[in-house]
Amino acid sequence: MIRLVYFIAYPYMVIIFEQQFSLNQLESGALLFTATLSAFFATQLAGNAIDAGNLRTALVVSSLVLASAIAMLMTLKLTVVVIGLMGLTISTRTLEMGFKVNLSDRAPNEVIEMAHSARYYYVNIGGAIAPALVALAGIHNRDVLLYGCLACAFIITLYACLNVFPGIKKKQRIALTAGLQVIFQDKTFLALCAFCVLCYLVIHSNDIVLLMLLNSQFPSTRAIQLYATLQIINTVMVVFMYFSINQALQRLTLRQRIFLALSLLIVSQVIVFSCSLDSYAALLPYAILLKLGELIVISTTNFTMELLTPVRYKGAYFSFFYIYMLGMACAPLLGGLFVYADHGNLYFLLLSGFLIGCFYIFNQVCASGRLADSGACYDPPSH
Repeated sequence: MIRLVYFIAYPYMVIIFEQQFSLNQLESGALLFTATLSAFFATQLAGNAIDAGNLRTALVVSSLVLASAIAMLMTLKLTVVVIGLMGLTISTRTLEMGFKVNLSDRAPNEVIEMAHSARYYYVNIGGAIAPALVALAGIHNRDVLLYGCLACAFIITLYACLNVFPGIKKKQRIALTAGLQVIFQDKTFLALCAFCVLCYLVIHSNDIVLLMLLNSQFPSTRAIQLYATLQIINTVMVVFMYFSINQALQRLTLRQRIFLALSLLIVSQVIVFSCSLDSYAALLPYAILLKLGELIVISTTNFTMELLTPVRYKGAYFSFFYIYMLGMACAPLLGGLFVYADHGNLYFLLLSGFLIGCFYIFNQVCASGRLADSGACYDPPSH
């Protein structure tokens, strides 16, 4: 439900900024950058609160902020809309992080990877339904959908108020700086974060920047149709193939999974660079390769993070892991610059270069003692 609300409200701000406020792609990208980056700092405070035993409070406050943000997005004043956009990104990321910590505390170690996979499964369904709803309703009926989002926000608030969180019987208050000191000494975890920053730069570029590119190449109605088609393909893949894909991945080490995922993502970026997505001959393979790569990267990095996270600093680690939002924040700013300069397709070739760098970074993660000794990254020695 959280991701449903987010994807109804957030990506289409590119079109709203252009049609309602006459902003160009660069200006829109700068606003989206600011909104997304602000969410990272908010998750640090929320993570500290969760480690201190205040999970319920963090979730309730975040859900109320979400409701207020949605209401602000329905106004006609740019300043209020921007504040609402910041509230939307802050609240949705804090809610997702809080529920992820709760899941990690509740799930037994032997099923933790499957638990995160199941969570991601439902998150993807919500995220994929949203563009289809916007395409069916039309961008001019967006306020109707936002009223539905407002109802969802109040349902989330009610759930946070009434639900029992038995896994959170936390300890003494931990200073925010104490958690950060531990993290900054953890070179393996920081390397994983750097890997995720680049990967989420690519993933988010294929969401918000792709919509910018389509909107610059086609009429807005056609751009929304193409974008919705991509999301519908994503939905079909998640619903019917997700668990089969995860089952197949169990035969691979973490390193092999990432190698496969990055290869798929690189090919998908080359398709955008070299072809027009107005053709289904390009659109279908692009969508399939992109989603396969994304599914593998996200499920693998979530499990890797779980392996690297100390129990005592779970809130701090889970919240700092949201530094990948730096990549998400840079995507509309950097991509918007390329689209504004009429070189949008070239941007996706640049993303291929970033993905090549990701191979090296994840190899460094696998070379660390914690993962190398566990056998998670490399094939166990034959006997």
